[in-house]
Amino acid sequence: MKKSFVLVAEHPDQEHKLYRCGECGQLWQASRAWNWGNDEYLFKVPPIDADSWKSEVFVQPDELLIFTAVVSDFLNRNTFTKNESPCSVFGCGQRAVSGSVNCLHHHLESLQRARTMPAYPSGRWFKPYVRENIIPAL
Repeated sequence: MKKSFVLVAEHPDQEHKLYRCGECGQLWQASRAWNWGNDEYLFKVPPIDADSWKSEVFVQPDELLIFTAVVSDFLNRNTFTKNESPCSVFGCGQRAVSGSVNCLHHHLESLQRARTMPAYPSGRWFKPYVRENIIPAL
C-alpha cells in the first residue's frame, strides 16, 4: 500500500511523515509507536497543507490508546471522594479529593508534571478522535 504513496512533507523531528496516495489523493500520516518497538505505522488524516502540518502534526492514535488505558486504570483503581478542603490551586473553585490537596483535575496534572502519569496527547485533533471523548472531564 505504501508503495503508491508520495512523500508530501517530513516533520523536523523526523518522527512523522505526511504522504499522499498517488491513486486517490488521500493523506496519510506516518508516525512511530515507541511503546511497540518504535515501529512506523500509517493512519488516514484530513486534508491539510504541508506547512500547517509541519507546525502541528495530527494527534497519534497510539498515544491516545496509551493515555486512555493508563488514565482509565488509574481512575478505576482509586476512589476519589471530595472532602471539605478547597483545591490548593489558586482560583480553582473545586473541592480537594481524598489523599490530595487538589481537586481531581489538578491532582492528575500534578502527577503528569511529576511524570508518573502520561501527559495529555498532543497534536492536531481530527475525527474520529475528539478531544472531549479522550481527555476526561474531571
